[in-house]
Amino acid sequence: MRCLHALRPLALAALLLPACGVNAVEPVVAPYPNTEGFGVEFSKSEDWYQQCMRVARLALPPAPLAGNQRCKATDLYYLKRDQASTSNGEWQQVRACAEASGDDAVLMMLYANGYGVARDAGRAIHHACRLDAAKAEMEARISYLASGATADDSHPFDLCDHITSGRMGAVCAGIDAGRADRIRHARLERFATGLPAQARAPFARLRAAAKAFTRKTADEADMNGTGAAGFALQDMGRRDEEFMETLLKAASGALPRASAAQLAQLDLQLNAIYRELLGKPSEDKGHPERLGDSTVAREDVRSTERVWLAYRDAWKPFLAAARLPVDLISVQAALTRQRIAQLKRI
Repeated sequence: MRCLHALRPLALAALLLPACGVNAVEPVVAPYPNTEGFGVEFSKSEDWYQQCMRVARLALPPAPLAGNQRCKATDLYYLKRDQASTSNGEWQQVRACAEASGDDAVLMMLYANGYGVARDAGRAIHHACRLDAAKAEMEARISYLASGATADDSHPFDLCDHITSGRMGAVCAGIDAGRADRIRHARLERFATGLPAQARAPFARLRAAAKAFTRKTADEADMNGTGAAGFALQDMGRRDEEFMETLLKAASGALPRASAAQLAQLDLQLNAIYRELLGKPSEDKGHPERLGDSTVAREDVRSTERVWLAYRDAWKPFLAAARLPVDLISVQAALTRQRIAQLKRI
């Protein structure tokens, strides 16, 4: 099965890899067109099938040599696409990686958009037909590619343009998460360079604590449904975004001020919601440890709360060293409001 190599946080990798049909022992050769993921009947007279068969024997040109057959073509593709400008030579590196690793999704996008190669709808369709996809996704992609529509730089043709399945939604959520994470990382690195020397080590520890909390919140995600992994990735992205927004507002003096009394009231509210949540009975007799009809267990919430407390506490030494125009109470109040909203969504 030809799989998609998406960017995925480690906490959800085990959930997403089985969906891609990864086999560490022996590669699986998928049929052409690849209909393994359809789950519904289809007719060989349908237009998408005829388009696939039209390019089934298309002779592909020899690929440039790639030094690493385990390179991550999807990661590399989006890294280059998100650059301000990308040279033809860089796109050739992406193509070499995709050819070496058998990444049909990337090859489809390269030929559809003319990145490092001449635009070629036939070759793009050939690779699209090899992807493991839902039937509606296959039909929509091939219909677009066969229509002669020309993507431009403002909206290039993308693997995730025509998703209909929860499984593919999770893959695309992973791609989006990786792209957003690179942007945040660059902004945080720039922020770090502007800190006084004594604040850089506490800031590194704060970032590590924030990332640990983000990853741990995956345990509080309800994994019911085929789209659950994608929703969990999106939620983790929101945690990273909340950290960066809180940091930048604290640094600019834009974080709302809070009094000690207001923080105390927020703590009471958080504790009440936390106790109420842990007291929620399971609706699954086989899993009494779970909360309601979700897959989230009480221990998942308890252990995540401990990691959140460590993240909250990591702000204190950083604020003391960085001397930002904000007080610790106001930061803790903002973090507590965020945590209340997180628990309410479980």
